[in-house]
Amino acid sequence: MKKLLLSLMLVSASFGLTKAQTTIYAEDFESGSLPATWSNVTNATDGGWLVGDATALSSSSFPIDAHTTIAATNDDNCNCDKSNDILSTGTIDLSAQTLVFMSFASYFYDLSYQGINEDGEVVVSTDGGSTWTSVYTVPANTGSWQTDMVDLSAYAGNANVQVGFKYNDNGGWLYGFAIDDVLIFAPQQGTDLAVTSTIVGKNDPRPVFSGYSKYLTGLPLQVKTSLTNNGTTTITSFDYSWSDGVNTNNQSITGVSIAPLGTYEIIATVPYTTLAGGNNISTTISNINNGTSELNTANNTASFDVEGVTANADRKFFAEEATGTWCQWCPRGAVFMDYMRATYPNQFVGVAVHNADPMTITAYDAGIGTLIGGYPSVVPNRMAEIDPSQLEASFLDLISVAPDAVISGTGTVNTTNNAINIDLSATFSAALSGDYRFMAVVVEDSVTGTGTTYNQSNAYGNNANGPMGGFELFGTSVPAASMNYDFVNRALLGSFAGQIGSIPATIVAGTPYTYSFTATAGATWDKAQLSVAAVVINAGSGEVVNAVKFPITLTTGINNVNNALAGSYVYMNANYDLNLALQLTKKSDVTINITDVTGKVVLTQQLNNVNKGDKFAWNVASLAEGMYNLTATSADGKVSLKFVK
Repeated sequence: MKKLLLSLMLVSASFGLTKAQTTIYAEDFESGSLPATWSNVTNATDGGWLVGDATALSSSSFPIDAHTTIAATNDDNCNCDKSNDILSTGTIDLSAQTLVFMSFASYFYDLSYQGINEDGEVVVSTDGGSTWTSVYTVPANTGSWQTDMVDLSAYAGNANVQVGFKYNDNGGWLYGFAIDDVLIFAPQQGTDLAVTSTIVGKNDPRPVFSGYSKYLTGLPLQVKTSLTNNGTTTITSFDYSWSDGVNTNNQSITGVSIAPLGTYEIIATVPYTTLAGGNNISTTISNINNGTSELNTANNTASFDVEGVTANADRKFFAEEATGTWCQWCPRGAVFMDYMRATYPNQFVGVAVHNADPMTITAYDAGIGTLIGGYPSVVPNRMAEIDPSQLEASFLDLISVAPDAVISGTGTVNTTNNAINIDLSATFSAALSGDYRFMAVVVEDSVTGTGTTYNQSNAYGNNANGPMGGFELFGTSVPAASMNYDFVNRALLGSFAGQIGSIPATIVAGTPYTYSFTATAGATWDKAQLSVAAVVINAGSGEVVNAVKFPITLTTGINNVNNALAGSYVYMNANYDLNLALQLTKKSDVTINITDVTGKVVLTQQLNNVNKGDKFAWNVASLAEGMYNLTATSADGKVSLKFVK
């Protein structure tokens, strides 16, 4: 399964030719084909840059937002050699110019996949395309289409200029690059400050400012606006405001110096508190240089759409991270997994699935390997493969959706014999039929080790690839003594696809279905750091219905199940009749005690002259919903059995 791009929010930007500027060259591709004077250089088998509408040029992992007719190169679609895709203009005469700018619309996410990053550049040639000079690196879009500005004044006075748009996949299977509305112009004297983009969001853990289409209602978000001086007059002051349609906030900005073609970023002093439902946050600039008349006022505003969502109380978000100590880009996974747990502690359920290192569980590694194309990757709810940096966007897309089942459970580990017992319960909101299964994972946090196999390879070392939650402060290998591995999968229970038969094929709405797993803790495990990540899987689709995480409680003493009572069982039917079958070796009196999760005795029964296989039933409709423990004590010994109402 290949990576999947999650939808980010449209950033509305206004940048256009002012009345006082002179157009030198313009191309919007509305003819539907590559202009006759343009050139297309490529090593790719798909023809490189193509012209068409966004739908025709998109793919599943590079879905291009609509933008009339565009030019695009799509590496995801062909997975071919796009290391040198250059789309270039014909010769442009700049001999009569002194200042030359270019604006163009870009759609480019600058993402990594399998440890390889894609590049987008603007290049210039003055020798007919024999050599090219990079003059601008296209930044990652923070939303959808954005407007880029490039200073070409270094080529003013030259009569033989070609401008190119270069995409390089660096030999990987990446995404792509799209452009539209290429405009080369000569500015004239005047004042023109433009809003190029507005983003509403917050810092992610790298930290990098990111804006998503959805956020939890009531969350304070920063409003960040980027400005460009399109005129020839230096900007020293302006007024700035944002409005969500209900609230408006104003600021006066003074003491700045934005040179011609210079850029400036402002973060509003008052945050936006996410309102429920869809909301448009608009930003506006005015009173430029104390009221100086502008060449163009149409570019003085931009907006960003944010949907405020409320987390469903029963929904959990299950994320399996594919990682390994050998993987130089996997620190990104560790950083974003920790961030998700810290930010959404009540909803996030994470498991780190290790590959080819001392923490590997072979069956789990093999299972996750069928769902991913490379490392690092994350598979949320087994629905799609994403990059770890896309975890929060995926979470926000799902967290408001009511799940089909609610899961609960308890877990214990015996510190004397290392026995782990896990009891699960799932209650479905609707009647269903199909193959649904429990799966549980024993997870350990703060795992440490010695030796080089516990060293973490680190592509972010020495700040070689930007910030990454502190990993940039280390070298290219983080020593084992400095590493604590979280979410480590220690035991996979029920197989990767879930335990067959653990949930009936016909499901009655509102009926709790229970299942128990057992395991043995490793001698080196830190039992105080153990927890359980449990899920219900729809085996038909492979997707996770819902999840739960709970700690494993430490217990002491020997196992309290006597062999003489082995095979005894308990279950509850839809009428809340608790059914018990005791497997005694000889006739005996039996005392029954039922306790709740606090240890309080809620029901006691004395049974006399019980034979092997005798069955009993009590109606427990009056008990509160929750997990209970039934203890049967006889002359043979005793047995403890869990059930859930």
